[in-house]
Amino acid sequence: MKTDADGLVQYYATGVTVSGKQGEEDYFSCVQYHHTMGVTGQDSLTKETINADEAATVYMTYGLVRQGFQGSLVNRTIIRKSHLDHVEDFVKDLQEERHHHQELNKKQIYPGHDETYARGHHWGMHVDLNACIGCGACTVACMAENNVPVVGKREMSRHHEMAWLRIDRYFYGDVNNPSAVYQPLMCQHCNNAPCENVCPVNATNHSSEGLNQMAYNRCVGTRYCANNCPYKVRRFNWLDYNAADLWPINEPDLGLKSGSDDVPYGADNLTRMVLNPDVTVRSRGVIEKCSFCVQRIQEGKLRAKTEQRLLRDADVKTACQTACPTGAITFGDMNNEEGELTKKLASPLNYIVLEEVNTRSAVNYQARVINKAEGVDA
Repeated sequence: MKTDADGLVQYYATGVTVSGKQGEEDYFSCVQYHHTMGVTGQDSLTKETINADEAATVYMTYGLVRQGFQGSLVNRTIIRKSHLDHVEDFVKDLQEERHHHQELNKKQIYPGHDETYARGHHWGMHVDLNACIGCGACTVACMAENNVPVVGKREMSRHHEMAWLRIDRYFYGDVNNPSAVYQPLMCQHCNNAPCENVCPVNATNHSSEGLNQMAYNRCVGTRYCANNCPYKVRRFNWLDYNAADLWPINEPDLGLKSGSDDVPYGADNLTRMVLNPDVTVRSRGVIEKCSFCVQRIQEGKLRAKTEQRLLRDADVKTACQTACPTGAITFGDMNNEEGELTKKLASPLNYIVLEEVNTRSAVNYQARVINKAEGVDA
């Protein structure tokens, strides 16, 4: 361990060696299906240039080999990218696209979202796709900070993943030499959240500071919110991963016991010391999701109160922001005109994922701009 002049702690180890083969895995689990976005190739029949991913959207259905609709994926506001040589034209097209979406969104039947959060704190986030390297440090930090359970590969293979923040991986360009872009995706904390108005017990609601929040003891597990979320970032507790309710039938069998008394893994006091006491441990049957590290927001408010001052924008940093090695994630108050977040939100390269569906997301992404030879990137 080493501490530099700025007070940053660096952890490192010497004498590390790579061991030989330790065993074999019978199978692996992967829930990453976001492989391509605008990868082009040649149709084997018509010899036309097509989007390879969209051509395989529906494969071998009702005897049809290719049924994918061209434009069904690339026209959605998910990934936006450009080459540095064409960035001026790209910015113009992006602004026109966003203006079109915003004009349509103004015709909504529930107006007034922007005015509601124009005063006070309005928490938001900015993600720079040019800086993200897909290392996954933000995902690990989020799980450690918010007591998100590690469910194991069996549950992952059943689509029971629990991570609040995932890294979506897309490939674009030529099918033989594609480029990659990584997109961290968490709860977007939409001001017009489609998950809130379908909850029958009002377990998910919006705070006065723009946070989409969860009341875990009110949730009855209908999963309507997860079904209505266009970003698919809500997670359901299928089992009692943290032994929160101590019903043995609800606890997953991880093949691990904590001692001679057959205490379930995660139920003994020593193991539970790894949990963050500032975050609720969820039980089986409830939905959970990214909270923008609301416990850190409250900690920043209490610190400002004890110091008898106003809450500063830099007082609050989410776990994913602090763990990101490239500074791709910026969290802050969107109403603070002097904050770092506001400066990044002013970039003309910013866009909102699925802005056309009018969720009024509080997370902005900066479009990916590549700078390499045109011949290398098709």
